[in-house]
Amino acid sequence: MTVAADSTWGDARPQDVQAVLSSVATVMLRNFPGRRLQPIVVAHSDLYPITLFRHSPNDEYRVFLTAKDRYWARYVYEFAHELSHILSNYDQRKDAATGSQSQWFEEALCEIASLYALKELAAEWEHSPPYPNWAPYAQALESYAENMLKEAHRALPPSMSLAAWFRNAETQLQANPYMRKYNEVAANALLPLFEQTPAIWRAVGYLNISSSGRSFKDYLSAWRNNVPEEYKAPIAQITALFGLSSDESAAPLSEVPTSAAPAEVAND
Repeated sequence: MTVAADSTWGDARPQDVQAVLSSVATVMLRNFPGRRLQPIVVAHSDLYPITLFRHSPNDEYRVFLTAKDRYWARYVYEFAHELSHILSNYDQRKDAATGSQSQWFEEALCEIASLYALKELAAEWEHSPPYPNWAPYAQALESYAENMLKEAHRALPPSMSLAAWFRNAETQLQANPYMRKYNEVAANALLPLFEQTPAIWRAVGYLNISSSGRSFKDYLSAWRNNVPEEYKAPIAQITALFGLSSDESAAPLSEVPTSAAPAEVAND
């Protein structure tokens, strides 16, 4: 991963941006042992964070972040999201140019990755920051994550299961995968599963690698069919959480955590 030399990061030094993004990559890639990626070039954008579908002429992933100056938590949040698109094989989607009815789920996974990376790095930077004098930034990373997790719109309505919420929201999710407030509800609900079941990250590495049909149930089924046997159970848990499981071996909802306290189209 390389920070573009000609990019402007405000009052942040490019080498410091590189150190932060490398920390994110280390935290995320430890969950994908053996995964090898094409080089990633990261530059600044004043528009929005984005990972382009079209690679560079050198076959590099091209990622743009809006974070600037020394707001390291924002860099972590944005880059973990974009890196998660890459790790979930966004560029192998058959419908990459138009999106899909289930792309909202990939967006929710990227939000989970952002929260996960913030919390993991908060713990690591207390003892092993990129620079010794950066240890105090650990609390800023933790606070950034906790403040988002506590946002009222991210919580499921009282006494409502994720399955019931999904039945109400499915049409909107299919129509627009970038409805952040909806994606963030799903992310908050699923984050505990990702924190408690590390194997599920490895399963993410098999997302989007084959045709998935039109429905979200088909999408999850294709994902489960693609993964090795040891990663099928977490996907069955997710399927059950959304109320779509027809597999009696899937964990019942009571056993699965359901909440937490233009030619160049791109993912953002």
